[in-house]
Amino acid sequence: MLKRLSLRFSAAAVSALFVIELIMILMINGLNFYYSVRQTDETLSALLEGDGSFANSRDDFRPDSKPDRAPDDGNGLWRFGDERADKEMRYMTRYFTAAINTEGSVVTLDTGHIASVSSDEAERYALDVLAGNKQKGFYDGMAFRWAMRKYADGSKLAVFCDFTVPMQDLRRVAFLSAEISAGLLVVFSMMIILVSRRVVRPVIENSEKQAQFITDAGHELKTPLAIIRANTEVIEMTSGETEWTRSTIHQTDRLSDLLGRMLMLAKSRESQRFSFEDVDLSALAKDTAGHFETYCTAENKPLKADIAEGVHVSGDPKMLDMLMSSLLENAVKYGITGEQTVFALTVSSKHARITVENLCEDPPQGDLSRLFDRFYRADTSRTRETGGSGIGLSLAKTITDAHGGKITCETEGKKVRFTVRLRLA
Repeated sequence: MLKRLSLRFSAAAVSALFVIELIMILMINGLNFYYSVRQTDETLSALLEGDGSFANSRDDFRPDSKPDRAPDDGNGLWRFGDERADKEMRYMTRYFTAAINTEGSVVTLDTGHIASVSSDEAERYALDVLAGNKQKGFYDGMAFRWAMRKYADGSKLAVFCDFTVPMQDLRRVAFLSAEISAGLLVVFSMMIILVSRRVVRPVIENSEKQAQFITDAGHELKTPLAIIRANTEVIEMTSGETEWTRSTIHQTDRLSDLLGRMLMLAKSRESQRFSFEDVDLSALAKDTAGHFETYCTAENKPLKADIAEGVHVSGDPKMLDMLMSSLLENAVKYGITGEQTVFALTVSSKHARITVENLCEDPPQGDLSRLFDRFYRADTSRTRETGGSGIGLSLAKTITDAHGGKITCETEGKKVRFTVRLRLA
C-alpha cells in the first residue's frame, strides 16, 4: 500500500509540475514571439513613415545630429528618437521596399538594404501581397514581415523586413526553455520520488491505525454483545417473550451485523491482504446467484440472472463474492415487492461488467456517488425499516477499487442500476 500510494503521489506531483512548466514555456515563448513581432512592426512603421527609409537617416547623416521624434514609453523595443538606436537602425535592419502605382504595377524597387533578395524576387513579393488585399502580415512562411502604406493619390508603398534572425532567436529561446524545463523536470521528479515515501508514510500509518482500531474495537464488542443476547434469551425462557426482549435481540443482531461489516471493510481497505488469482467470474456469479435465489423468492422479488460464460478476471474470489452479494442484498432490500431483480454478467473486449438492476419506490436522487460513502443512507426512515447500516455499498466500492475497477450507480425513473467494471485477466 505504501509503495502504491507513493507512486500515485509521485505521479500526481510530477504531472502537476509538468503542466506548470508547460504553461511557463508557452507563456515565455508566446510573449517572446509577440514582442519580436511588435518590434518588427514598429520598424516597419518607421520605414513607412519615412517613405522607405528611416527618419533622420539621410546620406548626409551626422553622428551629432539630433532626432526629431521623442522616445516611446521605454518598453524595451526599438525606441525611434533614441539617439543611439536611430544611429544604428539603418545598419541593423535588413529590408527592401517596393513602390506601386495606382494601376497596381511596381514602379520603384529598393533592394540595397538586403542581400538575399533580388529585384525580380522583390517585385514578385510585392505583387503577391498586393493581390492579397491586406495591410500587414508574414510572407514566405515567416521569412519576411511586411506592411503597406496607401497614399492619397492611390499609390502604395510595401516594405518587407527580414524576419529570419528574429525567428532564429525565437527558436533558440524555445529550444533552451524546453531543454532547461526538461532538465528541471527530471531533477525535481527524482527529488519527489525520493521524498514521496516519507511524505505519504504518516497518511498510511494513520489509515492503518484506524483500521486496527476498528478491528480491535470490533473484537472487543463481540463478546459483550453475545452475552447480552444470551442473557436476553435466558430472560425469555424464564419470564416469557416481551416486546422489550424482542427489541433487545433485534438491536444486538443489528449491531453484530454492523460490527461484522465494519471489520470486513477495515480488512478490505488493505488490498495487500487480498489473495489475487485467476478467478472464473462466470462460475462465481452463478454460485452467488444460486445462493440469493431462495432469498429473493422468499421476499417476492424474483431473481433473473443472465451470466456470460468463460469470463475470467484477476482477483480475490472471496472479496468478489462479497462484492456481488452486497449489490444483490442492497437490490433485494430496497426493491419493490413483486418486481424482478436483474443480475447480469457481460463481457467486452477488455472488461467484465457486473450489473444489478431493480425497481425502487423512492430511488436515490442528487449526487449518486455519495451512496458509496461509509454510513451514508439516502433515506434514513426506510433504512430503519430494512435494517440497513450504510456499509454494504461502501464495501462494494472498496473491493472494486482494490481490484482496479470502477463502480457506478444510475437511475432511470424508478429503475436503479449498479454497474461494476473489472479488467479481464
